[in-house]
Amino acid sequence: MTVAEWIRRCAQRSPDACAYVDGERRFTYAQFNERVNRQVHALYAAGLQRGDRVAVLMNNHVEAVEAVAAAAKGGFVHVPINFRSVPREIAGVVNHCGASLILVEKEYAERLNEAGALPSVRRVIVVEPGEPASEYERWLAGSDTAEPTVDVTADDPFFICYTSGATGTPKGVLHQQRQSVVHAPVVVIGYDFKPASRLLLVYPHNSIASINMFYVPAWLVGGCVVFTDQRRFDAERWLRLVEQERITHCHLVPTMLFRVLESPRLAEADTSSLITIGYGSAPMPTERVERLMAVFGNIFIQGYGMTEIASIAAYLDKRDHLEATEGDRARLNSCGRAAFGCELRVVDDDGNDVPPGTVGEIVFRGPQMMTGYWNDPEKTAETIRNGWLHSGDMATLDERGYLTIVDRKKDLIISGGANISSREVEEVLYWHPAVREASVVGKPDEQWGELPHAFVSLHPQQAITPPELIAFCRERLSGYKCPSAIDIVEELPKNALGKILKTELRARFWADKTRKVN
Repeated sequence: MTVAEWIRRCAQRSPDACAYVDGERRFTYAQFNERVNRQVHALYAAGLQRGDRVAVLMNNHVEAVEAVAAAAKGGFVHVPINFRSVPREIAGVVNHCGASLILVEKEYAERLNEAGALPSVRRVIVVEPGEPASEYERWLAGSDTAEPTVDVTADDPFFICYTSGATGTPKGVLHQQRQSVVHAPVVVIGYDFKPASRLLLVYPHNSIASINMFYVPAWLVGGCVVFTDQRRFDAERWLRLVEQERITHCHLVPTMLFRVLESPRLAEADTSSLITIGYGSAPMPTERVERLMAVFGNIFIQGYGMTEIASIAAYLDKRDHLEATEGDRARLNSCGRAAFGCELRVVDDDGNDVPPGTVGEIVFRGPQMMTGYWNDPEKTAETIRNGWLHSGDMATLDERGYLTIVDRKKDLIISGGANISSREVEEVLYWHPAVREASVVGKPDEQWGELPHAFVSLHPQQAITPPELIAFCRERLSGYKCPSAIDIVEELPKNALGKILKTELRARFWADKTRKVN
């Protein structure tokens, strides 16, 4: 079974069903399939061959997902580029993957021009969403709508998704069609997707979540994806789209949900159509989960995973959330149990299972595990050892199989020989009603090696001093875990997904030093 076959079946079985909503534009599955077929033929006419890479630099539009589908049906490799990338970063991705063709939205064309030499690129197509006379539309119009005759298989490389770079230089994670095919039922079953589902996409199209939690699962059941502007999350716009489009499903990062809770429009918004809200990609304070459930009801699922494992490796489902509010509150600190088809363990530095409740590194195994890092066999061998993918995340696993993330291995703060979980300190800071967002990193110290240093933003019209926050922490944490200092800032740095960038915060202290983490 292939992703390509699912796209064809949607067009055959539900040709008139709405596939995509992109602003004022709406596309049925029949229309979408015809446009995808045109792109496949146009790519071959441009001289591309099976396995060639096609890079995409644009905002969230139907043209972006057409490129994903064309890769699936034509046997090409889709390479989405982060819209926030600067010219140097764009050149790095394009040259690393050896892209043969680039689809670029007009907004980013000048940035692409500034990227410098791109020797592998044969052609650049400029996309102007909604403009019928654009270069992209003329390019499609010159091709046939007939089904491509390319005999793609589950073993065909499908996409290279570059990591956000939160832990260093971005790596190109390669997935074949088979990984997306086996991962899709995890989402469809766990998140309760149906043919009538309407999925609101707020993640940028270059995210693994967009591809493997929205596009491909929607093709499995025939659901509808509604696009929104990914450049800046706006809670009022999100609530308006939920109402107007009768959204049933969405997946958000915690910072986005915090904004929804703060929205003055929340009380009057009609959110009754929502069936499932997923959250993940960053820690979610227990107090915020409880507030969200009080507002929206028992519709939440926490997903945990990573690009290398196709997206979801474990989740805390709705039943878990309900039981947590009925007495097992500690369960909300967990990210749930292993998802269907994914094995996970928590191991020590030698790869041995640690006892229940003991901190170790999470390792994964399963058919949705990445093929490897593109053009990086050494990093692939370092990450996949004895068939297990090493995540770099530190966690505990209890007797019932519930996984609780402690921290990224690189985010553990080592102070006087003791490991401090930055997430534990952040959780306490979030308990304070004035705190909007918090991030804790290790600051170098001659005596202790590192000391916890917090960066905090406050809710509007709230005021508190760093000493007051430190005192708040001292009442709730052991002394060595408390922040040695707190910077109150207007906004914390984030990547395209809304995840707080600890690398940028840590660089303020470690720019001229070498930080070693065991």
